[in-house]
Amino acid sequence: MRFSLSTAVLVALAADSAIASTSVGKAAYNKWHETELERWLSDHNVPFPKAADRKELSDLVQKNWDDNVARPYNTWDTNQLSSWLSSKGQQVQKGTEKNKNSLIEQVQAAWSSTGDQASDAYGTVQNYIFDT
Repeated sequence: MRFSLSTAVLVALAADSAIASTSVGKAAYNKWHETELERWLSDHNVPFPKAADRKELSDLVQKNWDDNVARPYNTWDTNQLSSWLSSKGQQVQKGTEKNKNSLIEQVQAAWSSTGDQASDAYGTVQNYIFDT
């Protein structure tokens, strides 16, 4: 099966954005304007002082980035964790349906493998582009 160059570029961009949102994404907000930082904080219900400067806003985003972007599942309840696992085709392990820590471990394992798959896909597409 041969990919066209436009298909390869599209897949590379999609994989790149998936990787950026999970592993390298922390640096993304460093380029944001104050209004973008304020908007992100508002969208994620993080209180911030109205008279905050850019550094204070950036520090707040940094403190809250993991809980809202990299590992949002840490704040989910057991129903949300179970639902997410089911939506990804994962079977909730017997006896852990009500144990939040066990569910978080299961979600974390599935979450990591999703990031690894995106990284692998990006590498494959990148190699294909450079080889052609």
